[in-house]
Amino acid sequence: MNKMFSLDEVVAAVSGSVINRKGNMGGTIFVSSVSNDTRTIEEGNLYIALKGESFDGHNFVGMAVDKGACAVVVDRASVVPEGAIGIVVKDTLVALGDLARHYRFKLGCKVVGITGSVGKTTTREMIRTALEPSFKVVSTQKNLNNEIGMPLTILGAPRGTEVLVLEMGMRGRGQIDYLTRIACPDIACITNVGYSHIGILGSREEIRAAKTEIINGLTDYGVLLVSGDDSFLFDYVRNIIPLNNGLAAISVNGKLEGNVTNCPLCISATNIEENDGMSFDVTVAINGEEKLRNRNKISLGGEHNVRNACFALLCADLLGADLEKAQQAISAYTPMEGRGKTYHGKKYTIINDAYNASPESMKAAFGNLDITNPGSRKICVVGGMLELGDESAKLHEETGCSCGNYKFDIVIVTGDDQDSFIKGLNSKNQNSQVIKCKDTEEVRAKAIDIIKAGDTVLFKASHSFGFEKLAKEFIANDEN
Repeated sequence: MNKMFSLDEVVAAVSGSVINRKGNMGGTIFVSSVSNDTRTIEEGNLYIALKGESFDGHNFVGMAVDKGACAVVVDRASVVPEGAIGIVVKDTLVALGDLARHYRFKLGCKVVGITGSVGKTTTREMIRTALEPSFKVVSTQKNLNNEIGMPLTILGAPRGTEVLVLEMGMRGRGQIDYLTRIACPDIACITNVGYSHIGILGSREEIRAAKTEIINGLTDYGVLLVSGDDSFLFDYVRNIIPLNNGLAAISVNGKLEGNVTNCPLCISATNIEENDGMSFDVTVAINGEEKLRNRNKISLGGEHNVRNACFALLCADLLGADLEKAQQAISAYTPMEGRGKTYHGKKYTIINDAYNASPESMKAAFGNLDITNPGSRKICVVGGMLELGDESAKLHEETGCSCGNYKFDIVIVTGDDQDSFIKGLNSKNQNSQVIKCKDTEEVRAKAIDIIKAGDTVLFKASHSFGFEKLAKEFIANDEN
């Protein structure tokens, strides 16, 4: 059996007290794995009873014991059944985080933490891809980036893990702070600060404050990586980074803004060419002195993906990875479904970028559509952006302006703020054919009628619009 923890070790890590209703424990008890789901419990597992808005894991403690849990972590002694061992804590969610933090240091691995308004999942995946040829890497899966998913990711890492790559999501202030103090990253990445969650937080300044909480958990001599092209973020973190931490800037096309005196490490991408993806030179400089320069290529389009690749390459360099292997791995990287993955079919090309949407990711998606398949008819299928609060109409109009700058042939649009989007589009370009739709089903009907062989089509909207399914339907039809 895998001996992940001893029972005494767990008790100390979570500051709990033992309730023994088993009698003679028969020597040291070892935990083989940790679970909060009775469906996955196996002999020797530790079960942590978590509470949510619509569930309470304490109702399943008996089932966990029956399936072989060696102990259960609960918030009250009364739920510990006869024949079981309980560890009672004040808050089981906090206990999960405390145990994950303990295990993070027990592993003795390096940790990379990633947050940002947009691009954090693609950046996470590029970092993982760049590091895997050199290290044993465990990373966040899917969107398990919250106060439950991230600790479980850490606790699911096997012995021998050398690098943890952890995405940190948030819905409000204090949440990144909580996650980073569990993960204690050696390298922290903030991809950008945009307008996602402005409906909750109220301003970009509050969003920036929430994202930069990731600094609070940095280990001594840990390094923060940010976009040097985003002066709103870069100039801010230069003034708050602790003295025992480093700061690194990433710049694309020489756009580094602001005074970089307090930022000794810079990585820049220049000589960018669009050719079935993006080719670019990467230069790493320390205190203004060039350390290395290499030519790189990625299969994804758009300068935003060049920046994401630079985050990955700098992480690889800082961790001592084989850079040649890292570059080769990144060049072969393809995005996850719904995150800008491009399908080149027999009839048409589909860009499925419909997992989510914000003003920043919309603008990046338009740029990607513009450079894909030059000369083809370009169709932009756009839904709304959510969680923008009182700024929604204004931001939809600004996003429409961005769309209008590219002069796409046809724009199919839906969502509550579609009129604002169209107003912005028409202010820049009145030549595109604009088709308004009341809902996703009408978008589907119009798209089926309009999209023809040879077209290049972007599907982009917030997740609730269901455009991912729509994009996959067109891909499936092309394959038949």
